[in-house]
Amino acid sequence: PPVYGISMADELGEAEFLARAKAALARGLALVQVREKGWPAPRQQALVAALIGLARPRGAKVLLNGDVEHARAWGCDGVHWTSDALAGATARPQDMLCAASCHTRDDIDRASALGLDFAVLGPVAPTPSHPGGPTLGWQGFAAIAAETPLPIYALGGLELSDLPVAVAHGAHGVALRRAAWPAVCREFMPGTTERTR
Repeated sequence: PPVYGISMADELGEAEFLARAKAALARGLALVQVREKGWPAPRQQALVAALIGLARPRGAKVLLNGDVEHARAWGCDGVHWTSDALAGATARPQDMLCAASCHTRDDIDRASALGLDFAVLGPVAPTPSHPGGPTLGWQGFAAIAAETPLPIYALGGLELSDLPVAVAHGAHGVALRRAAWPAVCREFMPGTTERTR
């Protein structure tokens, strides 16, 4: 899918996040990462279960930012590794999707060598969650993304409207956090309409 939504239930609150997720999924969002790493495992599991309940009927996939064992036990479609987890990995799980967060060309090369399904590369632009942090910019993103067979999502300070620019610079799509869950949900794919519930 062209858009990879990253959860923000901690900031929005679980009920509000799930309401926005339901709307986003109804309008075509098909790939979601649950990223609430500060939560205890039981709370993460409950959110995963609720999100899977919304996603599966629409054919959307849910990945857990965490470890393979939890992703498997909780019924996720895959696992999303941090760059540190990617660096320490010797093999990818074969029974689920596997993605990783990357920041350098070495990270992308490692993700490719391990045969991951896709990667997220960033930050492209300044983000509220990392104020003042270093960014790649579109030229830096393009230089790292070039000549890799791995589908790569651009991440960091982006909006849905940045999708064409991302694709023009070698991205498969955009990974969105705040912009994935607007209070009034927009369509994620040209020509899609809200599906019947």
